[in-house]
Amino acid sequence: MDEVWADDVLLTFDGRVVEVFGFSGSESIRFHVLNLDLSVDGPDRKGRYTVRIEPAMRGGGCHVPVPEADWPNVGLFVDRVLAAMPAVDEVPEETA
Repeated sequence: MDEVWADDVLLTFDGRVVEVFGFSGSESIRFHVLNLDLSVDGPDRKGRYTVRIEPAMRGGGCHVPVPEADWPNVGLFVDRVLAAMPAVDEVPEETA
């Protein structure tokens, strides 16, 4: 299990599912890598980053603020999640 703190938010990754604990408004939020849109904004003028974790198809997501001091570990975590995500041409098409 891969775990990293972004201030007071815990991000975990088991190789298939990213889970966010402590995000405002929910106990936890889960995203499967096949339905994940993950991006990073920053750094801003104060050195902070924002990790955007959203479903690729539909539903709510979250934007996790990352203090500058936490970014080295969170950045590596994001790289590991991105590496586990399939390329766009590998995702199965929806069937009607």
